[in-house]
Amino acid sequence: MDRDELHGRIRRLLFVSPALSSAFSRGDFRSVFRGRGMDFEALREYGEGDDARLIDWNVSVRFARPFVRTYREDRSLTLFLLVDVSASMEEGSGELSKRDAAVLSASLLAYAAQLRGMPVGALVFAGGAIRYFEPRRGKAHALALIEAAVGAHAEGRASAGGTDLGGAFERAGRLLKRRSLVMALSDFDAEGWAPSLALLARRHDVVAVRVTDGLDRGLPAYGAFGAADAEGRGPAWLPLGSRSFRARWAKRGEARREACRALCAEAGARLLEIDTSDDPARRLLEFFDRRRRP
Repeated sequence: MDRDELHGRIRRLLFVSPALSSAFSRGDFRSVFRGRGMDFEALREYGEGDDARLIDWNVSVRFARPFVRTYREDRSLTLFLLVDVSASMEEGSGELSKRDAAVLSASLLAYAAQLRGMPVGALVFAGGAIRYFEPRRGKAHALALIEAAVGAHAEGRASAGGTDLGGAFERAGRLLKRRSLVMALSDFDAEGWAPSLALLARRHDVVAVRVTDGLDRGLPAYGAFGAADAEGRGPAWLPLGSRSFRARWAKRGEARREACRALCAEAGARLLEIDTSDDPARRLLEFFDRRRRP
């Protein structure tokens, strides 16, 4: 997708950002990261639609009717986006590439967070850092961040070498001086990033947004062609007509998926998968809503 088309998709997508901003205000951050980002404020009687996990059972037993704890939102929570625009993110079997999906998702998150009054920052990276945005509030800052991500889209396409995902996690840890919600948008097609992710997750709330595509799960059943690995691991010959090769490819893709899940769980980071065929707004809303429900 070229720059103008991507701009058009972002403009259309931003119309749904108030819904995601509303998800923030319902306390979804606290339910995703229980006990962090909110301060206890008061008790009130349980009402329809309240989260049953917030019931204070000691008080409820004492008064013979349910009471829930209410919390005051910590507006100091910062959203920090790590956006991978490396060569492997160019993969895509449909209208969008992985890079397109990452930029669209990051744009939606940035705009929704600024509607909520949250500071937003970002690090756009490939083989190394491309652009850094210090966390700030305001619509102008969010729009500048979005524009930079779109511009880095082309820079990432021209970049050489593998994805320095571990380096991005390390740099985020050095740059962020206060507790933040870090959302890393990448295909996680890199090596050695898990220790850096674990260190980052010790001080911050981290969501690993793994961007996927249909080609990760299977290949078309015809033809054969030579291909170069986008992460610099050398050329390969893909015999698409071979059933056993396609089976090995699918098995490899599933193994990578399970490995990513296991490493994120071990590091203490939440995992969200967004496919290039998905509506990113719907997937993000589902993610926060799923964490909100008991």
